[in-house]
Amino acid sequence: MKEYSYRPVKLLGTDLDGTLLDDLGLISQANQDAIARARQHDILSVVSTARSIKSVKKIASSGGLGHLAVCQNGAAIYDLDSGELLSHTPIEKDLATSIISKIRRHAPGTIFAIEKLERFIPEHNFFSVSFPELFEDSVDDVLQEVDRPVTKIICKHPRLSHRELNEIAVDTCGTLVSTTSAGRDWVDFQAVGISKATGLAHVGKILGYEQSECAAIGDQSNDVPMLQWANYSAATANANSEAKAAANWLAPANTDHGVAAFINHLIEKFNS
Repeated sequence: MKEYSYRPVKLLGTDLDGTLLDDLGLISQANQDAIARARQHDILSVVSTARSIKSVKKIASSGGLGHLAVCQNGAAIYDLDSGELLSHTPIEKDLATSIISKIRRHAPGTIFAIEKLERFIPEHNFFSVSFPELFEDSVDDVLQEVDRPVTKIICKHPRLSHRELNEIAVDTCGTLVSTTSAGRDWVDFQAVGISKATGLAHVGKILGYEQSECAAIGDQSNDVPMLQWANYSAATANANSEAKAAANWLAPANTDHGVAAFINHLIEKFNS
């Protein structure tokens, strides 16, 4: 277990899918109540997610979360109140084209999606169902949509396992971009050096909080940098082995109000 200091917690970065949200994509009343209780103890809870701003706005508002949000695995930092983009570190156009082409050569049949800040553009069969409120109509080839830098690239394969595809991605593109995963079905690419850790650190700097005053909770590989960076961190019971190994504390599953349990634990341990 990594070492930590006993400074009062001021900032909590929470992942969404598999962590704050239940399996229906909702924030439980127990989690909402805990987020409100955290504010009473001077702990601000903020989103730190692979999702884009379009899907974060409503969630953050309904859950009582802070006005700053780490989106797209740290590639973008938004002020949800003002609508201001505070930071954006995309993958350059030529590099994005090269990444997609390299993966296609080494793993034929790979299906891609790209994100351009608030735009999510998938290829056919990337999703089994349509989400018109979040994603645009699918396209034949995302390369035709790479007309400027892209915030994030996502890929999946109908036959290769996630682990196999991730190994190919790291072997072919590992030094060109940051490679991670927000789930068991796909691989994510961000600009080199970008992660939820850099995103949460940026939010902390904006708000005037030191690393020793930050906590985090998550469940997947893309949460690992944030869990390692934060002074104190938790993985949910449903988390993968990487996330659990990176955390200080094991919270209940996302379906059992894990964020609420972690907040209560933080208040008792650091802010009581």
